[in-house]
Amino acid sequence: MDNRQTAFVGLSFLALGLMIGLIFSEGLPANDNALDPSGIEIPETEFISVSEDDDAFLGDPDAPVVIVEFSDFQCPYCASFKDETLPLLIENYIDNGLVKLVYRDFPIPKHANATVAAVAAECVGEAGGNEAYFAMHDKIFDTMEEWYYSETVGEYFIGYATEMGYDIATCLEDPEMLAEVEADYVAGRSYGVGGTPTFFINGKKLVGAYPYDVFVQLIEAEL
Repeated sequence: MDNRQTAFVGLSFLALGLMIGLIFSEGLPANDNALDPSGIEIPETEFISVSEDDDAFLGDPDAPVVIVEFSDFQCPYCASFKDETLPLLIENYIDNGLVKLVYRDFPIPKHANATVAAVAAECVGEAGGNEAYFAMHDKIFDTMEEWYYSETVGEYFIGYATEMGYDIATCLEDPEMLAEVEADYVAGRSYGVGGTPTFFINGKKLVGAYPYDVFVQLIEAEL
């Protein structure tokens, strides 16, 4: 390999490293403790009255604890919450009628495909209700590596929806669906949301992908 080839390979690896760094810096929790569950303490929270709007939710509509999540489908920390914390919340609180979790969209502008992902989930939810919405929610997060950089990302989401039995090709272009997603983002900004994931637990703000134990302590305090 000559010097020019060596330099080219070196620059390629450097560019790849920078690209990966950019991906995983998005959605970084404001509190570094969110990445280190050892010895974690409950963060101080502020109360904000947050609307649930008419967004998709899991759990009993009349549950005593309501968690409103502002999330971004292209955020790796949001995906971590979905994989590591949400299943435990479902098992121990949501399925027992103690917690209602409302999902609201907060597609970070620099995430080129996050808004389309949010619209796709809204389209499936519009067609099939909450259960279908969260099935699409899971599918989009689980396949993030497939569509993250795609310039024709809608084709992926149309395909996922088709597998579930829904045709969202027309809906994906519906300005009303886009307006729904944009309204969530504007609402989030009005509540002081600046990054994802951000949660409001009975109005108490929690910023970052905190471990399950932190959610337990905050939920139990409400109960």
